[in-house]
Amino acid sequence: MNSLRIGRGCQVAGLVLIVLALVLLGFMLTRPPGDWHRSRSLYCSNNLRQIGLSFKIWAMDNGGRFPFNVSTNAGGTREFCAIGADGFDSNAALHFRVMSNELYTPILLVCPRDWSRNPAAGFQNLQASNVSYLLHSGTNLNESNPTAVLAFCPVDGNTLHCDGSVTAGKADWKPPRKALMDVVRYKYLDWMSASCPVFMVTGIVLLWVGSRVTWKAKGGPKPMGLILGEVILLIVALLLVVLMLIGTALS
Repeated sequence: MNSLRIGRGCQVAGLVLIVLALVLLGFMLTRPPGDWHRSRSLYCSNNLRQIGLSFKIWAMDNGGRFPFNVSTNAGGTREFCAIGADGFDSNAALHFRVMSNELYTPILLVCPRDWSRNPAAGFQNLQASNVSYLLHSGTNLNESNPTAVLAFCPVDGNTLHCDGSVTAGKADWKPPRKALMDVVRYKYLDWMSASCPVFMVTGIVLLWVGSRVTWKAKGGPKPMGLILGEVILLIVALLLVVLMLIGTALS
């Protein structure tokens, strides 16, 4: 294999890596800021405690009643109750939505280990797909019945009671296929986002090496494109070093 072919091969490989790094960077920059992935530091039990506290605060302003026991005419969700055969309310998202002032953020409604759910961008957009926790509703659910189960996490098995306490548990739960695909996708993205600078630097180096080998094989004066490439390589290398230093300082 002659030098000219090697040089062109390096150029092609470098361009492929640079394009891959740019596509990856664009995808990362356009990811929604409310990605559940940013809430991994929160624990499921803490989420449930905050939800329980929100129910208690809401009840204090509504005669000691939870939202699903107050008519919609008075700001509640009683008419939206839809208790299924499993005893849980299929309209949990609607009951949580009226407590937006107490909950503050929809991130609390997604268990950090639930790969199949993503937090809603806001409470006005809250849907069943944005809620991990199963909710009980009924007239027997109030602070006068403190041990009654108010909410349950099917992922971790944690249970929220009407008095705001949380009982830790272990659920016999397996994520659906979509959730497993999300695991693969996000784990892959984590790895790729860390590798993006490596791809970019490697691509630029290969492009420069290929251009230099091609120039050597052809002979003659150094082309302007190669000179500009060397300058760009130096600038990019300095920028990456600065970004790495900033990232290290902020971590």
